[in-house]
Amino acid sequence: MWQQSDWRRLTRHRNKLHHGLLINGPLGIGKLEFSFELCQYLLCHAVSEENNEPCGQCQNCRLFNAGTHPDFHVLTSELESAEGRLSLLTDYSNRYLDSREREKKTKHSRVIAVDQVRELIERFSTHAHISTTKVALILPADCMNINAANALLKLLEEPPPDSMLVLVTATPSHLPATIRSRCMTHTLAAPDAKTAADWLAQNLAASSREQIDLALTLANGGPLEARRLSDSGFLQHHQNCLKGFAGVAAKRVNPIEFAGQLNKLEFEQVLAWFHRFVAELAKFCVTGVEPYWMESVRMDTQNVSVERLCGLYDRISYYRRIARGPVNEQLAIEDLALAFQRIVV
Repeated sequence: MWQQSDWRRLTRHRNKLHHGLLINGPLGIGKLEFSFELCQYLLCHAVSEENNEPCGQCQNCRLFNAGTHPDFHVLTSELESAEGRLSLLTDYSNRYLDSREREKKTKHSRVIAVDQVRELIERFSTHAHISTTKVALILPADCMNINAANALLKLLEEPPPDSMLVLVTATPSHLPATIRSRCMTHTLAAPDAKTAADWLAQNLAASSREQIDLALTLANGGPLEARRLSDSGFLQHHQNCLKGFAGVAAKRVNPIEFAGQLNKLEFEQVLAWFHRFVAELAKFCVTGVEPYWMESVRMDTQNVSVERLCGLYDRISYYRRIARGPVNEQLAIEDLALAFQRIVV
């Protein structure tokens, strides 16, 4: 509901859209739903200048909503396919993933592999089956490994006739510059604070205004991400984690034991939250502006080294860059917990 202006701006000239679209925006604002609607719009037979939305009734729309459209392709990671919000995401991405092998795994891959892109290139080389356009959706596009990105570059440089590629990401900077330069970028705006809070109030059962505000703060204003954090139980661990950090800094809590607690949570979410915590702590040490958690944690910051905090911030950035590759998550979190203990001089 908060993306109507983005929709009008992007669909104003359907026939003039670039063959490569890069849709980005903050995490948890509905890029997934928006991009699926856009792909259906691109395939719909009954779109007119007066009605710039998919009709939902034509053969293309019916097949699209049934998860069986032969000219719509989705590349995503095993993790996103297994845990995505939309069942259509799983239906379409299973064409490029071995769902039986995925079900055997205890831990799903976060990577879009080169074999998936190569298969897409092969399918794009044929004529469309029932539509006038072939459409491929790749999300999160930053999940492509370097080989997959290089393979996709060839498709962007020499796109087959009547084909569209829609890439979606919350971190476009993680994509190679060569990919970004060959796409038309469209940034989706996040909803304002009141709109996001009102939406959450309707979609989170028995949540107080304080819980809603906390969820939005941790999700950087993204209402869907805030709901995911709440549903996953991350908010319940939030206060304990804050006290754990304070205890590690004061040497009351063993950093290895604390890392074991953090390792039970989602790795990328822990890194993102740790990143934010360190940034807010450094800001407080420099400016005196208290973060939202300072009053409840009562952390002693008198002997905290800003220089070491900045070094820790860079180290977290490094782990976030490689998080979707082959990284030992437990050792990474232990490394960061030990480094955090050393911020006090």
